Amino acid sequence: MLLGAAVAGIGLCLTMLSMWSTDRGAYKIGWAVGVGFLILHVFAYWFYARGGYLAAGVMACALQPIGVAYIYASVRKFFDAGFKVTKLVLSVAVPYLLIAPPLFAAGYDGVALVLQNALTATLLVLGGICYFRRWKDSPFALGSLTGLYLLSGASFALCGLVILAAGQWSIGYPPQNWAEKLNVFIAILSLAGGGAMTLSVDQTRLAKRSQLSAMSDPLSGLLNRRGLASARSDRLFENEAVVLFDLDHFKQVNDRFGHAVGDQVIRDFADAMRGHGRLTDPKARLGGEEFAIVMTDVSPQEARSIAERVLSAFAAREMISSTGERFRCTASAGIAFGAATGAPIDHVMARADNALYAAKRAGRNRVMSGELRLVG
Repeated sequence: MLLGAAVAGIGLCLTMLSMWSTDRGAYKIGWAVGVGFLILHVFAYWFYARGGYLAAGVMACALQPIGVAYIYASVRKFFDAGFKVTKLVLSVAVPYLLIAPPLFAAGYDGVALVLQNALTATLLVLGGICYFRRWKDSPFALGSLTGLYLLSGASFALCGLVILAAGQWSIGYPPQNWAEKLNVFIAILSLAGGGAMTLSVDQTRLAKRSQLSAMSDPLSGLLNRRGLASARSDRLFENEAVVLFDLDHFKQVNDRFGHAVGDQVIRDFADAMRGHGRLTDPKARLGGEEFAIVMTDVSPQEARSIAERVLSAFAAREMISSTGERFRCTASAGIAFGAATGAPIDHVMARADNALYAAKRAGRNRVMSGELRLVG
């Protein structure tokens, strides 16, 4: 059965490496390396069980926790891209390798196996806790992974407890008891099921990432026009408003300082929108130097106040060109509200656009409101 699990592990390992070749998620390498160590552990354990080769037993004792440490580290990496896989593995592996394998080689294989199973169980339980904390992101897949990691961790803990309870400090052969048999079954289930669920979670995340990419503007980090449309209904009511912004004399910024500085100006305005607009209101870059906020449950006074805060914060930012020249930019804004019976959002945006150009004609760096025209 263990050799069958090893073959299944090889297939999963190759699958993860193949996926890594198209999407360089570092956690996939960690997971594949971890499974690789476990596959080597299985073969070493098989040689130890077949011929009683001490070197094979020592190697099997050394390889198992290292493999699980890589898998646990890859779980952490999946949720935190900045997590250092190698640092964790080394912090776990070095102390363990200095203690357990030498004990095994010295004839205290029972003690070494207790340490091996205790460390393996701890790492698996910690991995299960990581998945449990994020299970709402994908309830079935992450919930299943939580269960598999915790179940597998419990089975390894039982193996160690049985040896400990029997006082088998020096065994001389692979343990043979009910806990070991149960552990083999659960390990095969966890390897196959955990690998499949890990791939499922990865594909779900890639799909969400692709969807987010299609809905967002890469330069500003705001929604794009398509994303804004999907975030709002087709009709706006009297307590809902559209605020359109346009950067003043933006072409001159590009012509004078270059497009790299112009891109930074766009990012700075997006920051002003995020910092001084309401968190719940969708914010978008519609294209070029044009931006929008769609507000809900807002009064005309509040909408105007928010727009003015964004303009003031942006105008107060001092910017620096590539040559060290300091300058400031301003923007103009136009506001339009929906209707009591609902108005098509494109009509509301057209009125906001008219108000925006009225602000431009009036001298720029100001907010103007568009008059309400009911559309039948």
